[in-house]
Amino acid sequence: MTMGHSFKRALNLLLATGLCLLPWPVTPAMQALDTRLPAPDFALSDLDGNSYRLADLRGKVVMINFWATWCPPCRGELPSLQRLWRQYQDEEFLLLAISVDENPDELSRFVEQFGKGLTFPILTDPSLSAARYWPLKGLPATFVIDKRGKVTHIVHGPRQWDSPVIYELLAPLLNES
Repeated sequence: MTMGHSFKRALNLLLATGLCLLPWPVTPAMQALDTRLPAPDFALSDLDGNSYRLADLRGKVVMINFWATWCPPCRGELPSLQRLWRQYQDEEFLLLAISVDENPDELSRFVEQFGKGLTFPILTDPSLSAARYWPLKGLPATFVIDKRGKVTHIVHGPRQWDSPVIYELLAPLLNES
């Protein structure tokens, strides 16, 4: 069984058993939420062993991108995520790419292939300890969180993240106090 199949099986099980605990709306490919919902907290480590806890990031706009190395659309959007990160890394903004790959060694090898091309934090969630609380319909899935820790946008599927539409989405969030 490949990693893709086991993730899909686990994701289907999570959705079927109702483990997505928050009242997430059904969304089209990209949607602003009418009511900002609290983002589920998590504590995960990156490939270097640095810990990230979402609750500790209040005061920043956080973009969380769930992805996997076995997902071609996920791999395809990594360069544009890097360009977005370069554009906003000096702002009150943090991009967290959460890999749901089951094998951390494979993930590390994949990231090394990019060389120094990926500079944003890549967190690992092989057991889906964080992913199970987010409304993942598939990968990639991206969530934009405001400075107060509320989800403002849900994006299903790949995007060109360094586009004017995304910059227009982030600008008002970055300007909020």
